[in-house]
Amino acid sequence: MILTYTVRDAEQWAAFSGDYNPIHFDLERARALGGDDLSVHGMRALLDMKQYLSAALLQASPQAEFYMFSARLRQPLMCHKSYQMSLTGQPDGTKVRGTLVDEQSDSVCFSAKLTAAAPLTIAPADNVLVYSSDDLRTLSHRFPLPAQEPARLWSFLDAVLFQRIVEAPDTMRMVKEVFPQLRANALIDVFGRVPVVQTHHDVHFNACLFSPDADFHAGSGMHCAIQPTLVTGSGESGFVLSIVIQAWSDEQPLLSTAVTLKTLPAQVNSYQQ
Repeated sequence: MILTYTVRDAEQWAAFSGDYNPIHFDLERARALGGDDLSVHGMRALLDMKQYLSAALLQASPQAEFYMFSARLRQPLMCHKSYQMSLTGQPDGTKVRGTLVDEQSDSVCFSAKLTAAAPLTIAPADNVLVYSSDDLRTLSHRFPLPAQEPARLWSFLDAVLFQRIVEAPDTMRMVKEVFPQLRANALIDVFGRVPVVQTHHDVHFNACLFSPDADFHAGSGMHCAIQPTLVTGSGESGFVLSIVIQAWSDEQPLLSTAVTLKTLPAQVNSYQQ
């Protein structure tokens, strides 16, 4: 499968996520932050891989009750370039793997796998946010994936959780220890000021979220909570932020999203303003 992204993809994703980071829209700003061209939202590119692997897995009649999607992001994708998405190996009902390769350089931009997993355990949490079924339905109308695609529901809820991560004050409490002078109220504000790349994205989810019913949402809504952010590294080597958010309904665990972000080495102090 050949993929090429444009600013239109960025606009559609930003309309859903609220991520208007200038590196996706402003070429001058993108170059100032070290890019050669406008970059593709990482979550938008991952959406295509989630759909691709889900479709392949479901053709193999999977039987597990929980699955794990794991992606390793090696380099950012750029607008107007061609990328080849393909499977590596044969799906067997318990796992499927894929890669996204830059057609021009033949380098792997990211690799991913979707595998059967152990049941999801929800950790105790204090600060719980609740999305009502109406909240989720409203958000889903802006989600840029056709209603009947097999990955739509779990990808949508994963995107909602990612959005919560980058907007929540909970995340910024630890981030402000890393960037004490940075004027930002949420992680999404940091993205436009400090060069940050996502290196890993993992989603542990209930197989019920493979449901083709685009309007399926737990009647009680979705409860979610962010676990304490782990920060490692330094300004010289680059800070690494590891963030986990879990979601559940009154009836069952739904999914857990783990995100790893890294600042570029030796550039933090220049952007603390």
